[in-house]
Amino acid sequence: MASQASDSSLERYRQGIPAIDLYIERGTERVPADGRYHVTLQGAVVGSFRSLKGAQSCYRRKLHESGYTPQPQPQMSAEEQLRHENIERDLLRSASFWAESHRYGAAGGRLRHR
Repeated sequence: MASQASDSSLERYRQGIPAIDLYIERGTERVPADGRYHVTLQGAVVGSFRSLKGAQSCYRRKLHESGYTPQPQPQMSAEEQLRHENIERDLLRSASFWAESHRYGAAGGRLRHR
């Protein structure tokens, strides 16, 4: 009974790169529920560690061995960047306006205090 309580209170953790199916997992369906951090590569457990630091070391080693490099982000033209920045600025202004709008709408009304 005590082992079930410790398993249910186990903190879930998952970090990884889906492109090469390399993950650090703890408390997920893919790894044993033993409270350890497991490094999985293409569905197979390649390492099991008590500490996250040890698992991250193995993870970095496996990542280096795989030779994986992320795809470069497509470059935007200056006009596209400006358009995206303007959209973000407008969204922030709108969010700010609505966040503060409660201050100005409390003047009351015809049926406010009945």
